[in-house]
Amino acid sequence: MRQPTIILLALAPTAMLAQLESDPFLDGLAAVREQQHQQAVTIFTGVIAQMPDQARAWYYRGISRDALGDAVGALHDLDRALLLTPKDHNIRLKRAEAYIHAGRYEEAETDLGVIIAEQPEHAIGVHARFDLGQVHMALGNYETALTVYTDLVEREPHAAKAYCNRGIAQSKLGAQEAAVADLSKALLLDPDLTMAYGSRAIALIALDRRDEACQDLVQARERGDASMDETLVIYCL
Repeated sequence: MRQPTIILLALAPTAMLAQLESDPFLDGLAAVREQQHQQAVTIFTGVIAQMPDQARAWYYRGISRDALGDAVGALHDLDRALLLTPKDHNIRLKRAEAYIHAGRYEEAETDLGVIIAEQPEHAIGVHARFDLGQVHMALGNYETALTVYTDLVEREPHAAKAYCNRGIAQSKLGAQEAAVADLSKALLLDPDLTMAYGSRAIALIALDRRDEACQDLVQARERGDASMDETLVIYCL
């Protein structure tokens, strides 16, 4: 009479694993991680139909919709997720980034300001500062962007992207020597930071240092940055 009990005990972990593997929420999360965003949208739509108050389902569907270029759908979902959990700064950050992708910079700035005010020293506050700098660059507020990125450099002295972004802001303001210095620092910290090569090339061209600029343009192209191809042809070929 003991054998069935032993069999049931042996099968229990398998049954639990099968249940875990068939969890639609986890299936959707796996699809997001694998960047199968259309599949993720389909899965989380089903999850939301069953659990409309599940904030994370709205959140992840919003992320996937944003990745698919569906700005309206993404913001709808992220609004709903934030309504359900208004103190969740991860959701607020993603909504700010969706606003940026949609070109709604003032609304993005508002969300980012909330995060920075409430989590100034936390990693998410640092992330929000990077996004805030991006907002000001997009709006042409280069002086303000420079201030944001200078603050980031002081807070994160080993963050290559902070130097890179500050260098781009310096270049936009015509401070080309300072731009080259920042972009060189960025590449010293991270030689694989592709955007820094093209950005430094632009500053070097403005300084009439074409030989150095062409070296950077070649490096950018070799790393897959096709955005500098026209500049490469004009100045180097």
